[in-house]
Amino acid sequence: MTAARPLQVAACDRSGPQHADLGAFVDSLCGAVADEWGRAGVGGVQILEAELQDGCLLLVTGPGQSPLDRAAVKTFLEQHRQPQ
Repeated sequence: MTAARPLQVAACDRSGPQHADLGAFVDSLCGAVADEWGRAGVGGVQILEAELQDGCLLLVTGPGQSPLDRAAVKTFLEQHRQPQ
C-alpha cells in the first residue's frame, strides 16, 4: 500500500523579527511548503491561492510543475491583485 499524496498544502504565517525582511520571510514560508511537498514525493507546485496583508502570508498550493519561490509568489500576487 502506498501513502496517499496530499491534494493541497496550505501555510499561513506572519513575518517576525526572525526574518531580516519581507523577502526572507517569503523565502522561509516557501521553503516550508516545498519541504512538505518534497516529503510527499512531489517536486513542483502550483500556487492556488496567495494573499499578503499586514505582514501575514497565506499560501495554498497544489502539485504542479514549477518550483515554489519568492518570484513565483510575487508573480501570483501581481496577477491576482484585487482592484482597489
